[in-house]
Amino acid sequence: MAKWPIPPDLHSRIEGGPLCPFSEHSLGSKDGRVPRYDDSHACVRCISALTEGRLTLDVHKIHKSYRRRFLEFWSFVDINTDDPDECWPWRGLYHSRANSSYFSIPRHWNKGRQYSAPRVATWFSWGDIGRLPLKNICGDNNCCNPLHIRVRGVPHYFHNRHMALVDLEFSSNKLSMRLIPSWRQRKKKIPGTSNAWKKVINSGLISVY
Repeated sequence: MAKWPIPPDLHSRIEGGPLCPFSEHSLGSKDGRVPRYDDSHACVRCISALTEGRLTLDVHKIHKSYRRRFLEFWSFVDINTDDPDECWPWRGLYHSRANSSYFSIPRHWNKGRQYSAPRVATWFSWGDIGRLPLKNICGDNNCCNPLHIRVRGVPHYFHNRHMALVDLEFSSNKLSMRLIPSWRQRKKKIPGTSNAWKKVINSGLISVY
């Protein structure tokens, strides 16, 4: 995918667009549309979360229409549990000529379905930033570690960035519990998390609260 040129009046207009991959951003939508910027097609609420340095890998926060692709995508990412500061290599498909990663997922602004793995990793962690340009600060353009990815065109307060939660094992019981607002449900323990993910959590990369 060619790098999209950032216009001088970026994000000056908002329009209705398709539902966001993050289900909380689609709550209250009666017509199946959410506020999106008309140029980058980014979700307005996702850009707000990105600016504040908030991200998460939680399947229960993903809209049901995106949930299968979310789980499929992260199954191809090799998360380094021994050293979370290292890259997260992509183990999925590559374009043979350019040696660039890709994952197939339809998006409303483009007829194409293939996007780079870091871009999809950004959509499923930092948020739906649409077609805003990315930069991998680690030097590996196929790295999927969200903390190695920067989004161009919007302000970032990266000194506050942290991963609030990692949970890639879907459970209808956990989903129903998330829908009941109660401070008692804000637990540090993540039920059903695999040992590999627990190592990531305990490593200090992730703050679970």
